[in-house]
Amino acid sequence: MNRKLRVAAGLLREKGPRGLLTVVCSRMWVAAQVWLRGARRTITIDGCQFYLGDLPNNRMKLALQKGLYEGPERAAVLKHIRPTWGVVELGACIGVVSCVTNKLLRNPRAHVVIELNPMAVPHLIANRQRNKCSFKVLNCALAYDANQVSLSPHLEFWGNFLHQAGTRPPVSVPVTQLERILNDEGFDEFAVICDVEGQEIELLKHEMETLRKASLIIMELHPHMIGEENSEMILSALAQEGFQVERQSANIVVFTNVPRKPVAAARESAAVASSCPLIRGDGTAMNLASPRLQ
Repeated sequence: MNRKLRVAAGLLREKGPRGLLTVVCSRMWVAAQVWLRGARRTITIDGCQFYLGDLPNNRMKLALQKGLYEGPERAAVLKHIRPTWGVVELGACIGVVSCVTNKLLRNPRAHVVIELNPMAVPHLIANRQRNKCSFKVLNCALAYDANQVSLSPHLEFWGNFLHQAGTRPPVSVPVTQLERILNDEGFDEFAVICDVEGQEIELLKHEMETLRKASLIIMELHPHMIGEENSEMILSALAQEGFQVERQSANIVVFTNVPRKPVAAARESAAVASSCPLIRGDGTAMNLASPRLQ
């Protein structure tokens, strides 16, 4: 109750009485829809089962009930992930994409997922067990220049990010990097699934040499968090490294690694990537064009 009062007080300060009323009505409407659909039932998505009863987030429950949760990511995984690859998944939340991915792999142990929020990890592990999956779970942050980071976890852990002001006391979380995971696992061919709520820009700045070895990258971009310019630079930088955009849905982009091309062809690939619309926070599209990652 104290937490709810603090949240309400924060909304009142930020949005005023009318804004607070709008948020409360919206949440009540979502809660009513969840209850009508069965708030504590087990649902099946892409052949995997997920229990709703202990999830704290009604928006997440409703998206799961409707089969919409991480829909573009799941579609990309089902279409593009090859059974013989290893997979590194950066940002797993409760493990919906993780379970769907793991079922595709010939060696289901060749799959490592990291999740920043320690409050989400028990749900992630429970879903792994429920679906008889074998991916490795690391409660780590994707970060650089430190051995640990301080995180204020959010109870409603959909979309948690590293520098947010959460609702729980700060905790220390160990860090890892893509290169470290690959060195530990020794994958010959691998795909990267990346949904790290803005840290994708840091991944490219620090680990482009490692990303270059990936056969496939499925990445969610967050222009509302890292800015449109940085989102543009990510697409251009990957295009210049020989990655080709195979699919884009909303802010989910699929890059396949193609053989290095002559300069003229590489410029053409970058131009194609730059023409892909990326969705702003207000839902409008923007065209991407940028020379390189700074």
